[in-house]
Amino acid sequence: MRKRHRERPKTRWQRSERGSGTIHTLTACLLLATALAVAILWAAVSTARHEVAAGADLTALSAAHALATDPCAAASRTAAANDVTLTACRPTSTDVTVQVSVPIALPFVVRTLTVSARAGPVA
Repeated sequence: MRKRHRERPKTRWQRSERGSGTIHTLTACLLLATALAVAILWAAVSTARHEVAAGADLTALSAAHALATDPCAAASRTAAANDVTLTACRPTSTDVTVQVSVPIALPFVVRTLTVSARAGPVA
């Protein structure tokens, strides 16, 4: 016949571990969700920054192309076509410096990204 094994009473420490796996799982999920949110925000800002830099470059090039006529009007048209706002246009006799901006909506705040670009005359 089989001998019955008598269980020892559990100590306080052994009883307190009940549910700890749930807490660890919830903590890991929270950390993963936070990392994912940060990555999404980083990607949104990085993409917007590249887009506004490309818009600034194209705006400066079009202004440089129209340096002999009206560079700021050409820059304004090109900025509007690239969905950026022309905030400054400073033509000189040899080049044009433009500054464009675009608003980026982040959770709880709206920021404006501003980029400058300079281009010389097109031969």
